[in-house]
Amino acid sequence: MNALKSRATAWAGALGGLALLFVLVACGAATPSSGAAPNRTAVTATFASVVFKHMPTGTAQLIWTPQDHSLTVKVSMQGLVPGTSHPAHIHKGSCQHPGPVVYPLPMLRADEHGQASITAVFKGESEGIPATGWYINVHNGPTAVTAAQIQSISCGDISNPAGSSPKSRQQVNVALGEDIAPNQAIKGQAQLRLEERTLTIHVSVSGLAPDSTHDFQLHAGSCSGMGQLLYNLQPLKANARGEADASLTVKGIKAIPSSGWYLVLYQASGASVEANSDIVACGDVVPAI
Repeated sequence: MNALKSRATAWAGALGGLALLFVLVACGAATPSSGAAPNRTAVTATFASVVFKHMPTGTAQLIWTPQDHSLTVKVSMQGLVPGTSHPAHIHKGSCQHPGPVVYPLPMLRADEHGQASITAVFKGESEGIPATGWYINVHNGPTAVTAAQIQSISCGDISNPAGSSPKSRQQVNVALGEDIAPNQAIKGQAQLRLEERTLTIHVSVSGLAPDSTHDFQLHAGSCSGMGQLLYNLQPLKANARGEADASLTVKGIKAIPSSGWYLVLYQASGASVEANSDIVACGDVVPAI
């Protein structure tokens, strides 16, 4: 009989301990650890940056041969608005001090990636390439009739160290880039932040024409290989000092890609051919590591 009582007492104690264990476990599941949020995913933000540079840019090569007095000129450009046409010339003077046309070059016609190349051969250049006093100019286009069309969008001075040796073959390479024309020497940057499918772009640029307005866009591709339009952003408005500082938002963005985005700023804002035929600044979007 005593054995039965002892066994019953033991079972009661065991059951009581097991019940207490169940209660403790249940209480632990219902009480999250400090700082944790049950049934909630932590919100993370991703970042990227952009450094704006002048566009379009390019290179030119001039080769003069004394045997036949021929001058061969090759020009390659990138960062043009896809599908646009741009007159180009060799001028007397310099990018800082423009002068008359010496040689008209073939029309630069941008492909779907904003790239264009031309080659021209001129006969009868008996003096060779001068040491200084020539420059290459790419114009806004598509013709050279109005002031807006004639405006330079890329320029490069020609410097020939062998200009005093007209009996030798001469070759000169020229970098085409910024110009003194309005909006053609822009500097700036942008910071991108993506949080909860909202992309915030803070942009700051200088070197714009005072009180000017410029279309601003996000594209797929890169500044050297341009692609399709993704988003028309709010146009940027310059102040009296030619500076623009703005924060813009785009909704519904899932992610910033590791590559393949770029921002572009146009010569002006509006629907005219001239307004949309020149990208004055471009920057590839680079995600933070």
